[in-house]
Amino acid sequence: MSPRSARSAAAAVAGLFLLMAPGRAAEGPPGAAAAVAPQTLNGFRLAPLLVQPELVRAGGPTRDQIKAVDDPQFVIPEQATWVIGDTPVIGIELGGEARAYPVHLMERHQIVNDVLAGVPIALSYDPLAGTPRAFRRSVAGRNLHFGVSGLVYNACSLMYDRETESLWSQFTGQAISGPLAGKRLDRIRVRQEPRDLWLGRAPTSTVLVRPDPKGIDYRYSPYKAYWLQEEIPFPVAAKDPRFHSKELVLGVVAKGKARAYLGSLLTAAGGRVDDDFYGKTIRIFYDSEGAFMQWDVPKGTEVTEAYWFAWKAFHPDTEIWNDPRGKRPRP
Repeated sequence: MSPRSARSAAAAVAGLFLLMAPGRAAEGPPGAAAAVAPQTLNGFRLAPLLVQPELVRAGGPTRDQIKAVDDPQFVIPEQATWVIGDTPVIGIELGGEARAYPVHLMERHQIVNDVLAGVPIALSYDPLAGTPRAFRRSVAGRNLHFGVSGLVYNACSLMYDRETESLWSQFTGQAISGPLAGKRLDRIRVRQEPRDLWLGRAPTSTVLVRPDPKGIDYRYSPYKAYWLQEEIPFPVAAKDPRFHSKELVLGVVAKGKARAYLGSLLTAAGGRVDDDFYGKTIRIFYDSEGAFMQWDVPKGTEVTEAYWFAWKAFHPDTEIWNDPRGKRPRP
């Protein structure tokens, strides 16, 4: 255990959440180690609950204290003066249209309820796990609208839909509690990379406008201290301390098998990798200075950018590409 206790780490995360969203904090310490989750948390009824109750915790803010964007506005890149060449964005292409969502805006809102090429989507970013995601918002013929629950599962953010108040894992896209428990959102591929690189792929892309330029100083990130912490302030199903918990990973799943490509191992191999993963050719370029990955992964293969702890928590039996220390049994 590091000199910092898990309690202090949890408090630090609660503090950074509250910097993001002014207002009343959730009652009780956010990382409180209750053996069994209560039946309600942040006003959400945790029934039925499909996951281990001890892994569902209050993350700090109340529901909607971090405000999702419901009426997003977009401009052409030349008008987006808040995004420069190396600014990280989350890029998505669908039906011949493309969008760029600056990461520093997504850190403060986490979810954008959007419509792209006529398709209702939720573009989401979890600053705790480092995971960009996009989902189709239609479930069983019904369009859902998502908000920030203020809860975490496996130390990663939980979204909720306003129509049924079901809780959804941002990492997996599956509802873990509520009337829609067990349902899964359809994922749409996204990339996280510098603006100029994204615009080279999608030159007609539009860019998200700052949703609250007067109320939020988007130049400031409250997550800098969190990114440096080795500690994971909330419980997880599995962990592996061989690598820094916040190390960037490209995770791939094919034929039921998972493999993690860690930034440090990619750097040691020169930054460029061509790998065969169960018959799938995986090509990766890792820019350690800019801390981003370019990848070419066949369609139909699940690909995830995330921090190491999050990938391991959801894929406890993951393979590790080029791990010189050998495979370690699951804790």
